[in-house]
Amino acid sequence: MDALIILALTLILITALAFSRKVPVFITLLMSALFFGLLAGFDPDTVIKWAIAGMGRVFSGFAIIILSGIVIVRLLSDQNLLSAMMYGINRRIKNPCISAGILGYLLSVPTTCCITTYMMLAPALKGTDNVISGADNSGSDINSGNQKRSNTLLYTLATGSIISYVFIFPTPVTIPLFVAFAPEFPAFSFDLLAIPVSVISLLVLIGVFCRRYKSEEWGDAARNKDDNEPDGEIALKTQLRAWAPFLTFLLTIPAGLFILKLSHATLMQFIMLMAMITALILAPDEKRKKSFSEGAKFAGLILFDFCAAGAIGSVISESGLANSAFDSMLPVMPAIVIPFLTAAMLATAQGSRVVTAVISAEIIGKSALADIIHPVPLILMIIAGTCCISYLTDPYFWLVKKTTGDDIGTVLKNYTLPLACYGIVIFVIALIMWAFVFPQPPFT
Repeated sequence: MDALIILALTLILITALAFSRKVPVFITLLMSALFFGLLAGFDPDTVIKWAIAGMGRVFSGFAIIILSGIVIVRLLSDQNLLSAMMYGINRRIKNPCISAGILGYLLSVPTTCCITTYMMLAPALKGTDNVISGADNSGSDINSGNQKRSNTLLYTLATGSIISYVFIFPTPVTIPLFVAFAPEFPAFSFDLLAIPVSVISLLVLIGVFCRRYKSEEWGDAARNKDDNEPDGEIALKTQLRAWAPFLTFLLTIPAGLFILKLSHATLMQFIMLMAMITALILAPDEKRKKSFSEGAKFAGLILFDFCAAGAIGSVISESGLANSAFDSMLPVMPAIVIPFLTAAMLATAQGSRVVTAVISAEIIGKSALADIIHPVPLILMIIAGTCCISYLTDPYFWLVKKTTGDDIGTVLKNYTLPLACYGIVIFVIALIMWAFVFPQPPFT
């Protein structure tokens, strides 16, 4: 059977199972890996070995990272330190909409999960907006104006968390891409591009949402917010304790790079482990073990989903059919577009950006595309593909819909559309880099 047909049937299976939302992601991806391998004509023993090898690679690469990030967030949440972080930012910025975007942008990288960042901050953001707007939550309903304002904060948080999560090294999205395509490339040099582009995109996004937040149509609360400051002071010591793991994260990066001479693969493990140890040391005795256990349970769910992505990526790459599929595409489209389309199709099929990055790294890393496209535009194209279609299979989409209470059309407008625009921006940058900065080498 033709390679493209097998890939298409596998993507249809993934989409159907993901869209039903009745089958766990781990089972969906693992069954799809077996489906692909068997449909391609390989014997079950070989397919299962490929799948296990792929799962093992992902587990070894992500176990410490995911566990550390989730445990840090759990420790902060259980000690009410997330509110202390928000308090410190709100005292200086005086605008909850800007605070929401900045917090999402900053925290999704060290916490290693943008969805976890959203889940932990969303309740606090709703509370912040109600205090600032003077809303009274004692009744059963919140007036429409306050609800729209609160939802605007949530959309700003959600999109802000993804903007940094998919682009900045190191995160679970960018790490597998650099390991696969540019193991010797100075990854933090990539951030010299990623940080300015993502910050500018964040500022544009915040500007759009802030205009809505302060709209006269939604009442006078935004204009009067300075007269309704939250009661009570949070001690500086408490605020420093809240930020300590993230300060450790930043301080250990140069230590890992210049003193320990760590590689890409081990640097993130080191800095996340140090950040988690800092959070554990500063936590009260009665919170330490409980928060670690609860965080480990949630981290396990996320980690096994990623491992299943490694399984299907490994089966596709080891089968050699990815090369056949790409070879059939090369005569009809530019090589630089193929990684983007591959990532966009994978993201549409199953929704997860990390899963998309892991599978893309597996199947493109062993193809001819990795030899004919410079790693930087190649990585940018895959990142762009992870953002362009964040819709019905995206678990974050449904989480935002649930927490805002908005209809699908409104979530599309305020969540999917901004991310699609961000993906297009990265796509254009990748094209420019490919054409003028890292031109395509000749075929050999």
